[in-house]
Amino acid sequence: MCGIAGIFGANQNEKDLRELLRPIIHRGEEKCRYEIFSNSEISLGTHRLAIVDETHGLQPFQSQDKLVTTIFNGQIYNHNELREQLSEEFDFKSRCDTEVILNSYLKWGKEFIHYLDGKFAIAVYDGRKKELILARDPMGIKPLYYSYDKEKLFFSSEIKSLVKNSNGEIVELPPGSLWINSQQEAYFSLGFFNSEHDFREKKDELPILKETLKQAVEKRINKDDAQIACLLSGGVDSSIITYLASQLHPNVVAYTLAEPGKNSADLQASLKLADFLNIKHIVVSPTIEEMSEFYLKYGVYMTESFEPVLVRNAVAYHFVCRQVAADRFKYCLNGEGADELFGGYDFVREVPIEMQDELIRHSLSIIHNSYLKMADRASMYATLEARVPYMDKALVQLALSLPPQARIQGDTNKVALRSLFQEELPKEITHRKKVGMNEGAGFGVNRPDQSIYYKAVKHYYENAPHKYEQDLALCSQENEQGNIDLRKIEEVYNFARFVELGFKKLKNSTERLQLNTSLRRAA
Repeated sequence: MCGIAGIFGANQNEKDLRELLRPIIHRGEEKCRYEIFSNSEISLGTHRLAIVDETHGLQPFQSQDKLVTTIFNGQIYNHNELREQLSEEFDFKSRCDTEVILNSYLKWGKEFIHYLDGKFAIAVYDGRKKELILARDPMGIKPLYYSYDKEKLFFSSEIKSLVKNSNGEIVELPPGSLWINSQQEAYFSLGFFNSEHDFREKKDELPILKETLKQAVEKRINKDDAQIACLLSGGVDSSIITYLASQLHPNVVAYTLAEPGKNSADLQASLKLADFLNIKHIVVSPTIEEMSEFYLKYGVYMTESFEPVLVRNAVAYHFVCRQVAADRFKYCLNGEGADELFGGYDFVREVPIEMQDELIRHSLSIIHNSYLKMADRASMYATLEARVPYMDKALVQLALSLPPQARIQGDTNKVALRSLFQEELPKEITHRKKVGMNEGAGFGVNRPDQSIYYKAVKHYYENAPHKYEQDLALCSQENEQGNIDLRKIEEVYNFARFVELGFKKLKNSTERLQLNTSLRRAA
């Protein structure tokens, strides 16, 4: 896990690459920063969070003839199986999954991507062909962006690198895509939900769903680790992941966000589950002042979004991840993605039944720009890897094959998930309704009169009314598509920061996302 960046084209050099890497230095641990390869054709570099074969995993990796070079951000879950398959032809120098990617490319060319099971953003430079390949995982768990400037290509794990180092428009490489010397092609397409079968006809697939989810969790656990960390809100999604992890590893530590001195809903539920599973439980309780200050200073910069819901959640998420990293963990498991797979959002039930699956699939198709992006930025800003079992490719494809009743029945959502574990977990957990991250932790709901972040913005503008006038003028000027509600001070504040930071250079960056908010009333 790391941050990657590169420059492809004439007249680039290591100094320029270091400038490209500098804004994402938080993505790698201090001892593994600025791992660089540079020649007259290309410069590639990483800030590495060393997890797999820490000692021998130095990037970039090169072929024996030094003509093919690769860098990589992510994790390949089947790297041991691929290494065994490739070892007859290649002499491996490490146990690192980056070397497996390199040798997979050397054997299969661009088809190597179909052999990988994992989350990844990859760059392979083939000096024999003068060809650069960029690749992103099927669900877009790991980010990758690129930009052209003066006949050079710049790419990076985060937008903030490209804003300061390229004058061109910034483009996101879509999930499930390859970029090969300016030609982009899809190698994976997200399917559609099954609407033809009754749930009763598919109930025999529930044990398969359960086993696939268990395997997804197992893939993401390093068995040799003394402890593993799980982010636990006490909701059904994170509780199931924590439960499965506790079955697969003897020493699980759960982390829960809660406002100091409050017996919040998340705290009550997570305490109950931790006691039920007999696992260590750590409560993370930053003050409202700490979270509000961080939101104002770093929220938009860290998250690379102006969406209030995403920035609020990212701040809360980051404070938990910061504690996990401080406790010397390098990765954690989370429950992101279950809502998008099983219809967990309230807005889905606001549309007619025949339209619900279409809306659920839409939320799944944009998750790389919503909650996966939020989780990546918030965790990596603390130099921590967030692993997402619900976004396992096999699990996603199986979930898509289930009929609508596996997702929503009446007022009950995530039907398949709840029914799978209702005999194994407390009823208060499996039947618990979805609550927003900040609300569940006791930090107030998203309504303006209760959100701690809204109050922070309001207080900021009350103390500096000229700043509000400046921000409003900037937003009015830059709001060409009318997507920003200028009556809402939190949107004004965030969008003004977004523009000032240069993030509007990202193509289509001002399009609004349908998040966990009502279709009738925005957050």
